[in-house]
Amino acid sequence: MIELVVLDEQGGRIQCTVKSIHVYLFENSINEGNVYMLENLSVALNSGKYKPTMHEFRMFFKRETRVTLVEDSSIPLYGFSFVPFVEILNETKDDRRLVDVLGVVTGKGNLIEFKKEGKPCNYVVIELENIEGGLKLRCTLWEEYAFMFLKHLEDHPSESYVVVLQFAKMKNFKGIQFSQLSDHASLTLEEEFLERGVYKSIADLKEVTQNSVFVTIGTVKNIESEYNWCYRACKKCSLGLKLDGSMFYCKKCVTHYSTFVTRYSIQLRVVDETDSASFILFDKEASNFLKIPAYELRTSYIAKGGDKNRHPEEIDSFKNKKFLFKVQVKIQDMESIVHYVISISRLCFEDNIIASFEKKYQIEEVALIQDNSELLSQFTESSDLLKDNSSVSCDNGVDTPSPLLPTGKTTSNMDSSVIKVLDVDLAEYCGNASFDTPSKCKGEMHSEQTIVRVAVHGDEQSAKKLRKVIKEEKN
Repeated sequence: MIELVVLDEQGGRIQCTVKSIHVYLFENSINEGNVYMLENLSVALNSGKYKPTMHEFRMFFKRETRVTLVEDSSIPLYGFSFVPFVEILNETKDDRRLVDVLGVVTGKGNLIEFKKEGKPCNYVVIELENIEGGLKLRCTLWEEYAFMFLKHLEDHPSESYVVVLQFAKMKNFKGIQFSQLSDHASLTLEEEFLERGVYKSIADLKEVTQNSVFVTIGTVKNIESEYNWCYRACKKCSLGLKLDGSMFYCKKCVTHYSTFVTRYSIQLRVVDETDSASFILFDKEASNFLKIPAYELRTSYIAKGGDKNRHPEEIDSFKNKKFLFKVQVKIQDMESIVHYVISISRLCFEDNIIASFEKKYQIEEVALIQDNSELLSQFTESSDLLKDNSSVSCDNGVDTPSPLLPTGKTTSNMDSSVIKVLDVDLAEYCGNASFDTPSKCKGEMHSEQTIVRVAVHGDEQSAKKLRKVIKEEKN
């Protein structure tokens, strides 16, 4: 189920709900902060347990509902409806409405850690005073909001702080009024990349030895087209489905389905000034950038007679474009040449935020592998990423067996104890071809790019095998 609060140009707010059976129709069509024209919705009384708005009614999406993205600057991004402190303090029982509160911080407690049903939980209590003065509330910030608040105090020392809470829940606990943050809100791009994220270059990401989350910056050099750009997903959990006769089987739900949801799974070759790596881009962020759901693009591509071994030209819009990435580094077999999978959990392509990020970390412009000094490192990476039909984390962090099959040769049996760098004259072996991996020559290459430096894992004998593979591919 998806819950939305929709704001119009007069500042009016109404709750909208996408029921579970319709989520797959709309989850890729709606993004927070955008303006849409909505048509063909149903209306019901607003009788939910907690009400984010005081509107008499609420709306529900139907199968026939139409969602159209529009450009309209007259509708504000935030529509606050602040509730006076006196109204909150006069409540004699728990109120089921969610409220917006504005106040000055007059005190805070320590971060409290405890376990609930075996899971770690964290919160911090702060005291707020109304702007006019004289009335105070105590507010509990949970989990991410607690960490965000404490980090802001640490990074921005000041004599006073003003806090805005949106969609907070009122609760009377032992005679003391608390306003607890609901978990509706999400981090802004600035908060995600400029304030909270931990930066690592691509070279540093490849040295990580445990599952971690970082932010990084890079330019998409290529789309790794040896892998499919979409997959058959379970409509309930987004896990990749396996064809079982005439049905599709989800091993997580332990259920067979007659239908599936098409979701993006795009492998991007990303480069920065230190190295390059394969990043996996999944459905939510891919849809947000491409402005078209995967199922629509697939339908259109098939209708045009698209080659199943290639990808739609729309996906090429990622190429040669610089992004900020929030990535999850997942460690696999530490004994293999490529012991990690890097998947993208959030993507930023706003120029002003990218510029601020580069300034903060003093990142210089990167040249896109155009001379001998650039190293196409970890050349077996793409082939190893999806071997044995296993894949990477999907948007919701679920391990996703993918129907995508690598087509290149793997060299995982090569000795990784020695790394040598060889000058390989591509013109000798491939003519006018580009060089992506030691076992694959394809496409066209600029005439001046005839020699690249290739990282070879193994001894001199392995290097000879490499040259032999290139010659075999040529023939």
